[in-house]
Amino acid sequence: MRTNLPRAARRRTLAWLAALCCAGALPAAAQQPAYPERPVRIVSISSAGTGVDDFTRLAAKYFSDRTGKSFFVENRPGANGIIATDHVAKAAPDGYTLLLTAASAITANPYMYRNLPYDPNKDLAPIARMSVVPIVVTVPTASPHRNLQSLLDAARARPGKLSYGTSTAGYKVMVAAVNGLAKVQAVEVPYKGTTTLLPDLISGTLDYAMVEVSQVVPQMQAGRLRPLAVSSPARVAVLGDVPTLSELGLGEATLTSWMGLFAPAATPPDIVRQLSALALEFVASPEAKAHFDTRGTAAYPAALDGFRQAILEDQGRWKHYINAVGLQPE
Repeated sequence: MRTNLPRAARRRTLAWLAALCCAGALPAAAQQPAYPERPVRIVSISSAGTGVDDFTRLAAKYFSDRTGKSFFVENRPGANGIIATDHVAKAAPDGYTLLLTAASAITANPYMYRNLPYDPNKDLAPIARMSVVPIVVTVPTASPHRNLQSLLDAARARPGKLSYGTSTAGYKVMVAAVNGLAKVQAVEVPYKGTTTLLPDLISGTLDYAMVEVSQVVPQMQAGRLRPLAVSSPARVAVLGDVPTLSELGLGEATLTSWMGLFAPAATPPDIVRQLSALALEFVASPEAKAHFDTRGTAAYPAALDGFRQAILEDQGRWKHYINAVGLQPE
């Protein structure tokens, strides 16, 4: 294209136009709203008063205090975490609906249900794994069984007579693994959550159950429950001298749960990274440490791609256990 402008003048004009374009772009970039600019909803898979709910509320308070914006908890319990997880998987991917869940909704459900309405690996963005949650084989204090061997011996002597409660797919798998390895036949009583399971366990309606440690500790301290064994690789200090399943020859049943934060899959990566940093900061905080120390849980941080890889490994482990104990998808 021909022009009457001298070459030097053309260069100055082009430079000026380029600068003008850049200057025009600056206000748009500057006007990008900081996240979060409005309240953020954290959906919990559990009902109020559970260990999952307590941890979720503590995290929400920390997030609110650090950002100056409201993070609030919405409880959507039931169906082994399917209701809450599916709700978040289908929510707008804008960073304003998050999921804080125990592992089973992500690791066990895909192998326990034929028609799961969500795909945890495609429909959710892993933000951060936050804590590890040991699971405890527990009986009421009125039970005659003061150790796991006594309980298993009684169950073997009376096949199909003892009952145990389950509140998630994960617990179902864990108890089935213990029962299978110990060659025990007992009757499963399914519950929608631990808030309904615990009263029946405490009263003796159930003979035993596997319950997350944070739910067992206060009942143990109140003299209502007696822990017999813990699923974690090492003993849990707050439980005293309670042995691990591995110590009792049931190491193949050693499974633990974790708490993790997720967003809908298409949530902008910068928001996911910001939330991941906030979650990891929280689990390293004095507030979280105090929570862990009194409840028998512990920080178990993993973020973003590292968390995604850990999920895939956990799913393989859970699939193996489910197949090994012969559980069929519902």
